[in-house]
Amino acid sequence: MREHAARLAALGLLAAAFAAACRPDDQPTRSIDPDAAQRTRAEMPEELVAHLDSGNAAYRAHDFERARDEYRAALAIDSTATPAWFGVFMAERALGNAEAAEEALTRARNLAPGASLIRGEEDGT
Repeated sequence: MREHAARLAALGLLAAAFAAACRPDDQPTRSIDPDAAQRTRAEMPEELVAHLDSGNAAYRAHDFERARDEYRAALAIDSTATPAWFGVFMAERALGNAEAAEEALTRARNLAPGASLIRGEEDGT
C-alpha cells in the first residue's frame, strides 16, 4: 500500500510540472497531496529526479524529443517510475507517436491503477 501511495505521489510531482503546459480549460488535479509528493521525491535517487526534472523542463520548452530521452533515461534507473512512463506518454503524444504514447500510458496505468491523472475514458474521465 505504501508503494502504491508513493507512486501516486510521484505522479503528482510530474503533474505539477506539466501544469504550466496545460490549457486554461483543463481540469485541475486536486487529489495530489503536495507534502506526500515532496516526501516521495526526497526518497527517489538523485539521478532519477534529475532526469525527471530535465524531462519536465524540456517538455515545457516544447523540446519533446529531449523530454522523451530524459524520461527514458529515468526509466533506465527505475523501470517502475510511474512519472517517467507518464512523461514518455506525454512526449510521444506531443511528437505524434500515438502507438508509443499508448504503450507508455498503459505502463503508467499498470503501475498506478486508479490514479486520477492517468485514467482513461473507459474509467469515466
